[in-house]
Amino acid sequence: KEAGIDYVWQGEALGGMPKGGGSYDDAAARPAFKDAIGRLITDNADIQLCLMCAEKEPLDCHRTVLVSRRLAERGAAVEHLLADGTTRPHGEIEEALLRKGGGDDLFEDRTARLARAYSAREKAMKGKAG
Repeated sequence: KEAGIDYVWQGEALGGMPKGGGSYDDAAARPAFKDAIGRLITDNADIQLCLMCAEKEPLDCHRTVLVSRRLAERGAAVEHLLADGTTRPHGEIEEALLRKGGGDDLFEDRTARLARAYSAREKAMKGKAG
């Protein structure tokens, strides 16, 4: 507070792995998640917002795969703070994700390839956790 930083916990709505074995797509479809994403965008339009995570690599972070993805889809500018103090725009993170697991089907649009790559990344992350 003394530094002018507010903290608002959103773990219930924007938290980690979905309970009950659901996917991130399932989590993103919940009304509480959609409401929280909407509040992040509308309530914080004039300030810099930071979502915290302990992961070093954005593609290992559920907030990238679950939250940043949905913020970017709604037009929010998302930057990822890297371990060395530099930042990368979310678009660059998505391009790296496509190189890792989006395939190169020339007849499939980027949105479909990206959805497939996000799904593959989620499975890989769940595999590491379990």
